[in-house]
Amino acid sequence: MHFQAPGSVVSYYQQVGRAGRGVDHADVVLLRGGEDRRIQDFFIEQAFPARERVRAVLDELETAGGEGRTTRELMGVVNLGMGRIEAMLKILDAEGAVRRSGNRWQAVPAGGWSYDADRYEQVTALRRAEQRAMANYGIDGRCLMRVLQEELDEPDPRDCGRCSVCAGPRFARPPSPVLVEIAQRHLRSRPLELEVRKMAPDEAGTMRKIPEDARTETGWALARPGDGGWWPAIERGLSAGWLDDEIVVALAEALRASETRADWVTSVPSAHLGGVCNELGERLAAELGVEYVALVERTEPRPPQREMANAVQQVANVRGAFAITTPPPPGTGVLLDDRRLSGWTLAMVGGQLRRAGAQAVVPVALSTLS
Repeated sequence: MHFQAPGSVVSYYQQVGRAGRGVDHADVVLLRGGEDRRIQDFFIEQAFPARERVRAVLDELETAGGEGRTTRELMGVVNLGMGRIEAMLKILDAEGAVRRSGNRWQAVPAGGWSYDADRYEQVTALRRAEQRAMANYGIDGRCLMRVLQEELDEPDPRDCGRCSVCAGPRFARPPSPVLVEIAQRHLRSRPLELEVRKMAPDEAGTMRKIPEDARTETGWALARPGDGGWWPAIERGLSAGWLDDEIVVALAEALRASETRADWVTSVPSAHLGGVCNELGERLAAELGVEYVALVERTEPRPPQREMANAVQQVANVRGAFAITTPPPPGTGVLLDDRRLSGWTLAMVGGQLRRAGAQAVVPVALSTLS
């Protein structure tokens, strides 16, 4: 059973071919949705870094000379994840533009390397064609097995007579409403734990230990974007600018279940939701029977964290972006945010609250990506 479609028909054929090995009968089921294309788009678009990002890395290595740079140091220069930067460096290494020396990278002087845009565009076009073929699989009226055979250039493709196109859908009934309700209840009953950040990159990209007096506690979130539990209600509420009371109660229950004894609640100012988070914080505080205090203000506009591709860039994007306006009240505080993307906003604002005198800070978010 595939929960999401692979990026190409060939990949799908290779995977489903394993289903019938060593057994007399096997059913193959493909579950697909709109997120399939978004996921595939991400990998296609991220396969080859843009010319300006490659140039930024090469310029930095050329400036560094024989000293070179580590991958983490390069993460502070170019807004790419570590995996993508290392993949780029491996390509540049294979093509003679850079070389590795221990854990550092160096530019190869006068290497004669140039950005091969034509080749990258050809590979991207091929992957787009594979994506289109997979998107059409099962919806263009052709036998599913014939499509697989034709994609693999088999000499005599034929209709199989057994697939859902040839013989009709075998699993066409809607799922049991009772089972759907049980699944939703299960998802809603388990808040997601947000791990404590113990290390953070400094301005040079070197990972440093976060001091004990600047760490937050274990935090909690209700949902992941797209899940079948709390996310539909959260998404609806964020779009409407008002979150239902049941979400407020769920946040409070998550804190109570974790035996968090909150003494006050504050929130991270949202650049795109206006006062929705502050209002939600006030309602959460009322549900917990504690005080809501507005302690955090945004000092300057910054790009959304979702645009930052690695921890060095994410931390730099938050550093200096918020200020604590007044000393926190005594006791343990709850720091509320709408969405936890990288996790660094809650970690760093929480750290500022600790340094300002908070005894403990528990991060809470409506949703989290991880």
